[in-house]
Amino acid sequence: MARRDTSARRYAEAAFEIGRADGTLDAWERDMATIGVTMRHPELRSLLLHPAVPFADKERVLRRVMGRGVAAAPINLVLLMVRRGRPGAIERMIERFTELLRRNRGVALAEVWTALALDDGQRAELASRLRALTGSQVEMDETVDPDLIGGIAVRIGDQLYDASVRSRLERLRERLTTV
Repeated sequence: MARRDTSARRYAEAAFEIGRADGTLDAWERDMATIGVTMRHPELRSLLLHPAVPFADKERVLRRVMGRGVAAAPINLVLLMVRRGRPGAIERMIERFTELLRRNRGVALAEVWTALALDDGQRAELASRLRALTGSQVEMDETVDPDLIGGIAVRIGDQLYDASVRSRLERLRERLTTV
């Protein structure tokens, strides 16, 4: 896993630097999103990961699937990863590329877990509070987790803010069992 993450990071950094150098970061972002969606197809993943399938066949399928919707440079990056035996790292590379874009744009990713889906007003209020907390724009990745019972948990970077009912009950249980 560590090797895959390292290679994913290196490919992402290379793509980011190319996009920044030639002013095409927005186009790279769109293409990476398209590649990410395409890579979620189980049949394509199986084909790319299968060692018995010749590279030429993988290349032909990838070029056909990506078609005209993705520029040549991102397709070539994916093909390079496949040729070097790293197709399993493509999705992680896209995640790392997106992290670099966010950092470059001064945007923080907030992973948000709630017991119930947020409505638009709650979402706007939370985004406002998170902007005040971080001092930067915030992109929220929301997940509904009924196990929280109520409340909210937010992770920004390596910081976790947990105001869920579940965590409060767990802390109460710990205090009661240590008495």
